[in-house]
Amino acid sequence: MAAVPPRAALCALCLAACTHTVRPSEPGAGAASAAGAAASAAGPAAAGPGSTPPAGPGATPPAGPAGLGPDPAPPAPAADPLPAIRADVSAALREQAEALWRAWTTGTPGDPGLAWHGREKLLETETLARVAAARERARGDERRALSHLWGFLCGERLARAAAGPAEALAAAESEASFEWQGRRLPLSDLPDLLAAEPDAARRAALEKAHAAGAARLASLADAWARALEAEARRAGARDLLSLAAELREEPVEALSALAESTLAATDPAWRALSAELARRELGALPGGLRERDLPRLARLAHQSRSFPAARLRDDGAAAFRGLGIDLAALPGFEIDDAPRPGKHPRPLMLPVEVPGAVRLSIRPAGGAAEARAFLRELGAGVALAHARSPFMEFRRLGPASWSGAWGRLFAGLTSHPDWLAERVGPGNHGLSREVRAAWLGRLREARLAAARLGAELEAARSPGQDGAIRNAWLARALAGPPESAGARALPRDPLLHSAETLRAELLAAQAETFLGRRAGGPFWRSGENGEWLRRAWADGTRPTPAELAQAMGYEALDASAMAALARARIDAASP
Repeated sequence: MAAVPPRAALCALCLAACTHTVRPSEPGAGAASAAGAAASAAGPAAAGPGSTPPAGPGATPPAGPAGLGPDPAPPAPAADPLPAIRADVSAALREQAEALWRAWTTGTPGDPGLAWHGREKLLETETLARVAAARERARGDERRALSHLWGFLCGERLARAAAGPAEALAAAESEASFEWQGRRLPLSDLPDLLAAEPDAARRAALEKAHAAGAARLASLADAWARALEAEARRAGARDLLSLAAELREEPVEALSALAESTLAATDPAWRALSAELARRELGALPGGLRERDLPRLARLAHQSRSFPAARLRDDGAAAFRGLGIDLAALPGFEIDDAPRPGKHPRPLMLPVEVPGAVRLSIRPAGGAAEARAFLRELGAGVALAHARSPFMEFRRLGPASWSGAWGRLFAGLTSHPDWLAERVGPGNHGLSREVRAAWLGRLREARLAAARLGAELEAARSPGQDGAIRNAWLARALAGPPESAGARALPRDPLLHSAETLRAELLAAQAETFLGRRAGGPFWRSGENGEWLRRAWADGTRPTPAELAQAMGYEALDASAMAALARARIDAASP
């Protein structure tokens, strides 16, 4: 699980504070802020030169206004509420993680929302206002930390406001089905059915049948989005989109530019790779490659025997061994791979306490997708286990792209020719095929995140054209013709979560390139890279995505490293 991403805000006081984007620490700001706080806490006795000295014992009290006697003693300064707020948030996160861990690893029903019982005051307007006011007074790291805290609390408020429509949508999604060959099948069965279907025309029919079943959810998704929008406007925001962008700490224009530039930078690699793989694995495709063809393409190109379940944990340990990181000796880091009834099959990392209790649940299974999912959760967990910031917010809160980037760095090993040769050892043709398939998946994830982000931003500016806009962005992402009516469309993303996915993908590619250059070869074989990573991880979510990119020598966060890396890896794996 990634660090909790900030979400939309609720109250007018929060919205007023939200207009200031968090900036890097100002030189000396932290020291000045601390000195000011110390003077304030010390009271008049700590006043500087030139101040009036305090009256000594037995001195006559000064006269009050109009001869009415001495002024009343000033009230004692109120206790700082921030330590208690931070402690309560940390405790709530810990209890939520414990509840989810039990449910995930044992199947025991649980409600993570119970962690808020008795802590409802955290989400009241007064608390949010205090955090917002403290953030406005703060400087440096304290200001940045309070932005994370404020964003998290506001996000929880917004989630509660839209809980009814969200729960209705989730329930409908879990029960929704579509008809295929006289049977009713869950919507979630579509990827496996597409992967198993060799005929392109039948894949098109499958997708159309699925879209008909999913269409029943559209009104519920719209109701959820309207609830979010209404709550934001009631709070005084211009609209939900501007709030969501503000909480991503990027203006709408910058997010839109990132989406556009990602598609442009990765387009040549995507077109060449998808066309080549489709020709080899699927043959001629009338109308070109479509999203419905990608599951089949991935299944044919990947070699599941290259990633056996029995080697999953050993591969994870090997990914860190050369960096000088011994997973078994990492304090508080736990991997639960025990088979038990009710255990969820997907890997999940949960930061119960950071540092000190970071847990990873896996049910070992073979296959490239399973290996990538495990390494992604493992990489994110190891990064969090090294977080040492004195600020709770930099260890527990902040953008999901932080842990997402480190997770994707290690998940990317499944697309690295040297890693595959070292751990898998397929023949030259098999290695080339696996690398191509893995990079098709990486580029697809980044391009779809860019398309989803771009479509959400454009649709908000062009009411009434939502369907056409999402269709056009999906076509751009896949470098194919627009889908016909009745096909699947890009899902709604009113809170811009796709921005976190996109930034994580781009940061991971930049990190892989940077660390590879430092090592002069595979990055996971360098102890010096291990030291660099430990230092980067220790700061937690303090640096912004752009600052992380700059720390690795890049001018900005962009897709150029991903595009270059794709070309280099595919060329290196060519027969």
